[in-house]
Amino acid sequence: MQALYQRYLQDPLDMATPEDVMDDAAVAREDLLANVYYLQDRGLIELLMGYNPPLFAAARMTADGIDMVENAFEFNLRFPPAPGETEEALAGVPVLLERLVQEADFSPLDGEARQALLRDVQFLRDEVARPAMRWRMQVIRTVLDWIEGHFATADEPAPAALPSLPELRKAIERRVEADRA
Repeated sequence: MQALYQRYLQDPLDMATPEDVMDDAAVAREDLLANVYYLQDRGLIELLMGYNPPLFAAARMTADGIDMVENAFEFNLRFPPAPGETEEALAGVPVLLERLVQEADFSPLDGEARQALLRDVQFLRDEVARPAMRWRMQVIRTVLDWIEGHFATADEPAPAALPSLPELRKAIERRVEADRA
């Protein structure tokens, strides 16, 4: 759709051939047919049928298609972007975070210390629930330090009650590495 939209902006009367669409959008012919007919059924593009079915002769955007592309929220809602490298690097974080929640729930702390730990874990969950590109890494590192601090003593600095905490810290740091790449 975005390739057709760019073509529309250059010349509203121009219709793209299948070859134009495949070149502009870098789409294979097999993927092109299914997607083009889907977009036509949705009323987002018009197809001019030729003498070589199922291939179309030309395609162009409809007014609804233009409105869809220009409204980024609606477009991303209907056609969400594919996960990028950052999301792939962070694929294990939700599982580790839920494991941390369980470990914190069964931790040996009680009373006010337990409530503070659970609040810190919830704060971390809320921060990590944001899109990865909007994570405030300094806040996340600080909250991880707070959680670790609930169990840190002079004799034993590692949180034995929360074995998933070091693994979660490493997984979150992968986000920083993915951003640097």
